[in-house]
Amino acid sequence: MKRPRAEPGSEQLLSRETRLEPISFGRWRLLLAYPAPYRVGMSSLGMLTLHRLISRRPGWGVERAFLRTGKDPLASLETGASGLAFDAIGISVAHELQLGAAASLLQRLGVEPRRTRRSTSRGRERSPLVVLGGPMTSINPRPLAALADLVIVGEAEDAMGKLCDELEQGLDHETGPGTLADEPGFWWPAAGAPPPSPLRVGRDRLPAHSAIWTPDAELRSMFLVELGRGCDRACAFCSTSRVAAGRCRLVEADRLLSLVPQGAARVGLVGAAVSDHPQLQGILEALVEGGREVGISSIRADRVNRSLLDLLTRAGLRTLTLGVDGASARLRSLVRKGVTQDQLVRAARLAARAGLRRLKLYQLVGLPEEEDRDLDELLRLTLELGKILPVTLAISPFVPKPGTPLADSGQAPVKEVERRLRYIRRGLRGQVRVQPSSARWAWVEAQIARGDEAVGEVVLDVWEQGGGYSHMKAALARTRAKGKVP
Repeated sequence: MKRPRAEPGSEQLLSRETRLEPISFGRWRLLLAYPAPYRVGMSSLGMLTLHRLISRRPGWGVERAFLRTGKDPLASLETGASGLAFDAIGISVAHELQLGAAASLLQRLGVEPRRTRRSTSRGRERSPLVVLGGPMTSINPRPLAALADLVIVGEAEDAMGKLCDELEQGLDHETGPGTLADEPGFWWPAAGAPPPSPLRVGRDRLPAHSAIWTPDAELRSMFLVELGRGCDRACAFCSTSRVAAGRCRLVEADRLLSLVPQGAARVGLVGAAVSDHPQLQGILEALVEGGREVGISSIRADRVNRSLLDLLTRAGLRTLTLGVDGASARLRSLVRKGVTQDQLVRAARLAARAGLRRLKLYQLVGLPEEEDRDLDELLRLTLELGKILPVTLAISPFVPKPGTPLADSGQAPVKEVERRLRYIRRGLRGQVRVQPSSARWAWVEAQIARGDEAVGEVVLDVWEQGGGYSHMKAALARTRAKGKVP
């Protein structure tokens, strides 16, 4: 099939991509749209995996669209087509604060963002089926009902094949769910039924891996592959082990290594519990001996050892990233983090001896029972670590998520969290690089996480009006007073 003309400006991006498979075109068309810029979306293993799976399906073409700054119309990267040219648009939503971005993505693709307006908004033009999925669906998909005709709840590898089967039979947002009404993991909000339990794919369907890499991605020129899915650590604040991905399903080393293409000079190892893989050092040895650079997500401090760091240094690692997640030993025990100060100090010293240049620490602030004495302990530990290696402290305000042991623990007031962030910054006296997330938007995230479709509608109302945090706060407060947010 002749390739249509691409959107202006996309040719350079496409020319810089390394692809294991050609661009696919077919009778049925799916647009995978990502609610963030190209560089972020092309580092999303979930999106890249679905793109690979659907591209292989006979008769199907899959294209991509990404959100960029401004208000100009958006189009497919491959052909320059608007959203109306597709049978379906799939959007992955990673977290609650992406709802407005997903709405903007749909609008700029020429598709009505609100589900309830979609059937009458296009006149003679048929609107594509809008399908939402992603990590947020496993926590609480209800707010997504404001946008989605169909939600795939949980892990979507198997579900996408069933969806394509139905689309080939004429499924759209007006016909109803068809046989998908009886399939696990599919939620059709207009039908009025509650969301189903999240889907879990079997170990035989793993690992997810990419088939495209590019120097223009956040994870530059990196072939991505997961070592496993889920986590067995069961930290009290985290949804991964309890809701989003369940028990850890590890991928055997031979299987993982067999998927790494010969031409991939950089490999990114992905997963919530990468350092818990019992064959991690063997995997790293094979990749390093093959002359590849390796990127890796954060490592547990209790898993750090000299041989592991020596391998990672040879693989090009320059920064050791550790999750602390509690300001003091008392709080880390409360949230079941299981990392001690001695382990953190030992990891930093080993990193320095291995030649690493920086230590990055992920830290939560605003946990239940947190006091200034806990923050003082964090300051002492961080300054001690800073004497060993330069430190970056990435701080996230605690957000209680449904399905976790701390779901009902409450959230510290915004002003109090902001005070604690200032307290930490002052206490570090400019000796540590601090990267705090917004306490205000963490509060918004928590409200949406516990909300329903009405909360999703509130987010869309504020988005339509171009409102910021103050408008969102007022609107969510009114909705909470009506009992829409627990």
